[in-house]
Amino acid sequence: MNLLPFLARSLPRAAAVGATLLARATPPTPDYELLFADEFDSNQVNARDWTFRTGPRTGTGINGLNLARNVRVADGHLIVVAKHETVDGVPAHTGGGLISRHRFGYGYYECRSRPFMGGRGVHTAFWQRGMGGPENNSIFEIDSHEIDSTQKIACNNLYVDISTKGYLELAWPHRAQVPLQLPPDGWWIDAYEYTPDGVIFYDHGKVVARADFPNLVAQQNVWLTALNGVGPVDTAKLPGETRFDYFRFYARDYPGANLLANGGFEYNQDKVDLQRPVAWREEGDTAAARVVRGEAAHGDFKLRHESERTYSATTAQTLQFIRNGDYELRARVRRGGQHAVARITVSGYGGGPLSAEIPDSSTWTTVRLPRIPVTTHGVTVAITSQAGAGDWLEIDEVQFMKPPRPGQEPRPSRSFAYRDGEALWQIAGREPIVFSGDEKFYFFGRNCGQGDAMTASLVIRPRQLADTVPMARLPKSGEAGWAIGLTTKGDVFFRLGSHAQHRDIVAPAACRADVATRVTCVFDRGTAMIYVDGVLRQRADGLASFPRDTTAPGRLGANSGLYEAVGDVTLTAATPPPRQRFRNFAGTLGDIRIYNRALGPEEIARAGAAAP
Repeated sequence: MNLLPFLARSLPRAAAVGATLLARATPPTPDYELLFADEFDSNQVNARDWTFRTGPRTGTGINGLNLARNVRVADGHLIVVAKHETVDGVPAHTGGGLISRHRFGYGYYECRSRPFMGGRGVHTAFWQRGMGGPENNSIFEIDSHEIDSTQKIACNNLYVDISTKGYLELAWPHRAQVPLQLPPDGWWIDAYEYTPDGVIFYDHGKVVARADFPNLVAQQNVWLTALNGVGPVDTAKLPGETRFDYFRFYARDYPGANLLANGGFEYNQDKVDLQRPVAWREEGDTAAARVVRGEAAHGDFKLRHESERTYSATTAQTLQFIRNGDYELRARVRRGGQHAVARITVSGYGGGPLSAEIPDSSTWTTVRLPRIPVTTHGVTVAITSQAGAGDWLEIDEVQFMKPPRPGQEPRPSRSFAYRDGEALWQIAGREPIVFSGDEKFYFFGRNCGQGDAMTASLVIRPRQLADTVPMARLPKSGEAGWAIGLTTKGDVFFRLGSHAQHRDIVAPAACRADVATRVTCVFDRGTAMIYVDGVLRQRADGLASFPRDTTAPGRLGANSGLYEAVGDVTLTAATPPPRQRFRNFAGTLGDIRIYNRALGPEEIARAGAAAP
């Protein structure tokens, strides 16, 4: 795709319109370059850049209908109207939104919006997700914000759709619920930075959350939406408007970081048809191309072209909105047979096609195109085989990147295979999360810390000693949940059961104010243990409560119960939380890990004491 016509019409307009706005919110580093902007200053939706979100959206707590007629551009804004109306003779909660026709990868994404807050039921969001289709690019979801009208909390989420058998969707890698502080006029500037290290979320230029998830690479679509029908709807307050002032995308260079999604062919795992490599499109004899497990050059999977008859197959991927400049391509390859064509070709970059021939060798070798001078902000990489029956070609670790710096190795593809014994959920490994005692909290998955054995480990640094529960996965009733809490005396307790009925195992005087302490709680088939800085401090045997609950999501941080998960969204709890004596946690929580197995004493001891 040649983006020069788009850039010619878009960037001067963005620069002219944005002088005042850019002074209020700019990318976090000066090396970012604006590559796409829609200021919504025309009198209609730009059909070259956007398509409408249409159709029903239903699920737990959700019953909405998206209509193109509810969306317009006027007064310098994208306007989405939420209504309660009759559609085809049926009462409906209607809303809508736009989905970008373009795909975007690593970069800084910014949007100024005024969400409808006049009554309950409207779910405004600025987010990124793939569309599937020929590009097969539904890989992750980044929610820069999800705001449910009248709710004083915004959701900053990262979901990953890659999974293996028995391992559910990577257990919600990041669901941060951050108290919402809208300016008096209701307009706010929200942004996120998607990088090779993960996602950083910003409100009005201030970092509010970080999702560490390295080497998750894909280009996906941007959504600006207002979904009506989420939870109870205040129909008397409708119609109501959500407005978007602009959307902007900036990119920068990441030397040594692959820009191709699924270059190592690890994304399919057990969830997606191996005949359809995730993020790649298939051309020609599509049955001849498939993802294969075993004997890969890196990780567990590779791409293989082969057929029982003569075939011609191409596996290709197009990148859009990348920075111009010199790139390089590397790939691990091998083949056997009398191929008429066996090559990797790069095109659409602004010059003639460049090709690397794949040699006839059963040994993995590296092919390389050392200089690809991109001038169109885009490129297509294609793997092509023309061969006879039984001829085969395999390829792995296809990397298109800015050249690594001297002494730097390219980033390897991430393997998403779940290894038995790994932490099912981990967060804040690089730096701790700060909690101030307000309603800020993180959800974690219902499948974390679940079963006949589990371990939860974290570094706790309370601002002051208080009765508080910084981590919990407790149902309202029953005997199948767990929580970790602190008291004003510095006791650490491991709670087993539910809010209504439970038993606490207590390690006395195990935590001090403003001191980092590593707390590890283990449940192993009826035995509960508390370790403090790697040392066993309390043990209880013969327990009848097992943490087998699958209904309650986990919570990290505030545990007041004011908000709850309703399907995929966060809403005010339907019933007031039970009266309790616990305060919301204030301090820092770091290096959080949850396992669905019992860690042994030696493993816990190796983690040692928390750093001061």
